[in-house]
Amino acid sequence: MNREIMSFIGLMNRAGILITGTDMVINGVRSGKVGFVLVDSKVSDNTLKKITDKCKFYNVSYIVMPAETDLGSAIGKGSRKIIGITDQNFIKALKEKLEKQ
Repeated sequence: MNREIMSFIGLMNRAGILITGTDMVINGVRSGKVGFVLVDSKVSDNTLKKITDKCKFYNVSYIVMPAETDLGSAIGKGSRKIIGITDQNFIKALKEKLEKQ
């Protein structure tokens, strides 16, 4: 994964617009608070299905990050497999960065 994208994820964390953890992200998707979800490719099949089904049902975009990506280190925390983003402007900027890759 591009260092620029990983740095941008860290910036979003410092801005306080990230939600981490499966249950917290699912609740955010349900409530309409989360607008985009990053999923580590190393999550279990059950967790991946749970997250992607919720995102599809509530029309929330998501991306499964490549295997070499470590979302936890990008935000300066331990192992994090699921991240929800709540700010639409940051979501738009992240999508643009992902498209450039």
